[in-house]
Amino acid sequence: MAGLTREELQLKSVAELKEILKREGYDPAAVRGFEKAELVEKTFYLCANPVAEDEFPMPLYSNCLPQFILRALLLAGLLLWIGSYLASWSVNAGFLVVLAAVLTYRNIKIGREKAEKKRKRR
Repeated sequence: MAGLTREELQLKSVAELKEILKREGYDPAAVRGFEKAELVEKTFYLCANPVAEDEFPMPLYSNCLPQFILRALLLAGLLLWIGSYLASWSVNAGFLVVLAAVLTYRNIKIGREKAEKKRKRR
């Protein structure tokens, strides 16, 4: 949608403007009660300044819950298997619990930082 000017947007109908918003990922049903000039201005602004997407919104560079669960299980199994050659099962399980706690703390901290940046943008 890059490259449309205010004048080009002004020539489009309200339905076309809402379709542009829909393609950009906004909910067109939420856009009600605006005059066409306001809608053109908001559409121009939103399309000129797209929202940055987080490529990996979940831990372990995952982008969906099933992928995260599979990666976590693979990581845990791999660590237990490799660790079984180096130490006892109880030491490996303890190491895995500590690693999970550290990663959980890190992910919570990153989530809070993302939320803080999002709050500052508004």
